[in-house]
Amino acid sequence: MTQKTQFLMVKESAAMHVQPEGVDAYLADGWAIVDIKYSEGGEGVDTTSQVLMVKDSIGIRVRPASVATYQQQGYRAVEIKYGTDGIVISDRTGVLTFLDTPSFASAEVGTVDATTLVVVFSTEVTADDYAAGVTIEVDEEEVEISSATRQTDHTTVHYVIPAVENGAEVTWSYDDDTGGIVSEVDSTPLDDVSAGEVTNNVPE
Repeated sequence: MTQKTQFLMVKESAAMHVQPEGVDAYLADGWAIVDIKYSEGGEGVDTTSQVLMVKDSIGIRVRPASVATYQQQGYRAVEIKYGTDGIVISDRTGVLTFLDTPSFASAEVGTVDATTLVVVFSTEVTADDYAAGVTIEVDEEEVEISSATRQTDHTTVHYVIPAVENGAEVTWSYDDDTGGIVSEVDSTPLDDVSAGEVTNNVPE
């Protein structure tokens, strides 16, 4: 369920988000692009578009990957010429935005105690059930998750499982078809995680 760059397109009183492969068809049908939101990392692979950025009386065109650097220097994005066709998108907010896609950053067990597996995500997350879609294995055997609780730091979730022994191999996996973990910022979902490595800090 990897998130793609999205275009906000309008036609008369209608509006919808369209992914890149559908843009040409909507443009041909009379729709117009009014905004773009890059997927996380999407700006880095877009090497054809140009973004007009201004600061006081200075204007400069940069590639999307350089926008964040110029924003830190006080520049605002006011226009995007997207793709090789140079489709013009006027940016009404002055800030080029990006999908806040969460990802599995790290996990460990043993620092809190031998029954608490701590997972850290790349951004703040939310969910109705942090255990849904999650599989935890110890020495290749799935174990029961007694509870899954987000912490005060919303990038961190604690999973309570049976006590892990020192030296055991532990993994944390996630299926985005059955799970509901999303970014707290813009609800972009967490993608599949296949056997994320868990550091075993349980003392001997």
